[in-house]
Amino acid sequence: MPRAQCEGGQGRRSGSHRPDQEWHRWDGPYFPKLDGPQIDAVCARLSGAIEDDSYAAQSPLRRAAIATVAEPATMIGSLSWHWESEDSDWRRMGLTVYDPALRGRGIGTNALTVWTDYLFRTTGVVRLNYSTWSGSERMLAVGRRLGFTEEARFRDAREVRGRRYDSVVMGVLRREWEARGEQAVTS
Repeated sequence: MPRAQCEGGQGRRSGSHRPDQEWHRWDGPYFPKLDGPQIDAVCARLSGAIEDDSYAAQSPLRRAAIATVAEPATMIGSLSWHWESEDSDWRRMGLTVYDPALRGRGIGTNALTVWTDYLFRTTGVVRLNYSTWSGSERMLAVGRRLGFTEEARFRDAREVRGRRYDSVVMGVLRREWEARGEQAVTS
């Protein structure tokens, strides 16, 4: 089995995960970024968990790599979820496509579709959502295309490159997602 690559190989941070990459301008640019050694540690943990099968044993997976058929061992993006409220089984998702040349090709839309299907199929969750900012128009468009509803807008809550933006929460209920799938089948 080939070893999973995180940034072009074990111990190397080639390209997209290095601090201050272009994708950092869009993916939560208001959060602190990991430095090189922290990125190496994350990549080593992920590679180790994939190798020892502990990654696949998680149910549901908390993180998933986005890869292409042509290069299945190279991560071009990632998906994740974390608890917004464990008591009510409310999960918040995340999505990142690293290479700007790959954006606008439907990769994020396809990945979020698969991830949302996966989380609804493997859990009893009633709702899923993600948070973004009003300057990330592509991420807002992905949600709208998939039938997510803008559920919250916190005005001027995020500062990015010296400018104020709204924080936006996009969400979908299980029943809405399932109805969307039924419409696609009957159309």
